[in-house]
Amino acid sequence: MEMRYKAIIFDLDNTLLDYSQSEKKCMQQALELYRLHEDLTWDEFWGTFGPINFNYWMNRIQHNHDIRQVLEHSFTDTFLGLKREFNQCREISETYWGLFCSSPHLEPHADLILEHLHGNFALGVISNGIGEAQRKRLAAGGLFHYFDSFIISDEVKYWKPDPHIFKLALQELAVDSSEVLYIGDSLTDDYEGAANAGIDFCYYNRRGTPLSDRHRPAYMIKDLMELKDLT
Repeated sequence: MEMRYKAIIFDLDNTLLDYSQSEKKCMQQALELYRLHEDLTWDEFWGTFGPINFNYWMNRIQHNHDIRQVLEHSFTDTFLGLKREFNQCREISETYWGLFCSSPHLEPHADLILEHLHGNFALGVISNGIGEAQRKRLAAGGLFHYFDSFIISDEVKYWKPDPHIFKLALQELAVDSSEVLYIGDSLTDDYEGAANAGIDFCYYNRRGTPLSDRHRPAYMIKDLMELKDLT
C-alpha cells in the first residue's frame, strides 16, 4: 500500500506505553513498601481504590486538583472506606507517583515499530496524560528521542477528543491533516478526536473488541508491528 502520510502521531497510554501494567505493578510495589500487603489483599484494596481514583481523575479539572491531590484524596477515601487507620496517604501518594513516573513498561513491539518509522516519518505524541509522567516514562523506556512533537493535555489545556489538541500537533509537525495518521486505543478520545480534526485513524485494537457500525477507522491493527505493512 502506498502511503500518503508524512507524519504519524501516537496516543501513549495503552498504545505505546502499557499503562495498565505500570499502574498495577507500581501500586503493588507501593503497598509493599508501606507493608500494607500484609493484611490487605490486592482485590480488596483495588476494588475500593479503583473507582474512587477514577472519580477524582475525571473530576480533577472541575475541582482544580493536580495529580498529587488526586492520589492523596484517593488514598484517604480508600482507607476510610476500608475502615483502616493509615496516616501516610500523602507519603504513599508521592511514593506511588515516583514509581509510576519511572516505570518503563511498553506495549509489545513499541520500540521496534518506532525504530522502523523513525527517519521515514515525522513522529508525534498526543496524550491526555500528565506531562511529567509521560516524558519520564518514555525516557525510561528508551523512546523519547524518537519524537518530533509532544502534545500533552495538562500542558496545553485541551483534551482529546477536542480537535484543538490535534491542530497543535499539526502546527508543530508542519503538516496538513490529510498527511497524518493517528494511532490510538480509544474509540472516544482517539477515534472521535481524530475524526473531529479530519485525520485518518488507525485503531490499535489489542483486545480484539468488536466494532459498532458507527466506528469506521481507516485501519485496525492488533499488533503495532502491523504498521510496517502500511509504510
